[in-house]
Amino acid sequence: MKLALIADIHGNYHALQAVLEDIRRQEADRIYVLGDLVFKGPLPERCVRAVRELDTVVLQGNIDELVGKDLIQPGFAKSPEHEAALRKEMEWTRSRLTEEELGYLAGLPLMHEEMLAPGFMARFVHATPQNVLDIVLPTDEEAGFDRMFEGTDAKLVAYGHIHQPYVRYLNGRAVLNTGSVGLPFDGNPNASYALIETEGEDAGFTVALRRVPYDLEAAVRAFEGSGHPFADSVITALRAGRRPV
Repeated sequence: MKLALIADIHGNYHALQAVLEDIRRQEADRIYVLGDLVFKGPLPERCVRAVRELDTVVLQGNIDELVGKDLIQPGFAKSPEHEAALRKEMEWTRSRLTEEELGYLAGLPLMHEEMLAPGFMARFVHATPQNVLDIVLPTDEEAGFDRMFEGTDAKLVAYGHIHQPYVRYLNGRAVLNTGSVGLPFDGNPNASYALIETEGEDAGFTVALRRVPYDLEAAVRAFEGSGHPFADSVITALRAGRRPV
């Protein structure tokens, strides 16, 4: 069985469409969405609607909660200026979505566990099982990864949130970050997602991290006339594959 994991779309509909087309070419059997459908990109409404059409497991990211519930989580804003910017972009994003779509984002689950093959349990989260804001980096000590497996027999934990794709194997288990579909932070502007292929009972699994080019300039043009409050900084980030400043 071949499974596609996508995360951190962030309103970039053009990147999402390119990734979904690549997934079709790879003939994946299922798609799982690990959160952060909106924010930053110019087309949040189209991303939400496209994801819902997949009729699959979709998890809540920290931004989905922020936008859906109209709240800023304690500790997320690093300064009064950051909080003001978050509120400004949150208002813009919410204005593009219907009340029903906002309720959908607010009600998404935080975690999903599934037996993907005999003897192969997987856990999917947005950030960590404990908190949608927690950050686990590929350079963290082993203890930082152990908490990803708290309370589960899963052999794989997959997450998004940090926008940096990687796979790390630990004592027969694996931690996987899908990278970001719509807003990479690793210096590569191409969209990122992960493919997992199971190999039968107790035969293990393989992971492939895929990078997909897309029409980035079409995504840039989608900002025109949108009234997005931080379009310039997001466009710079998209072109560089770096975090917006």
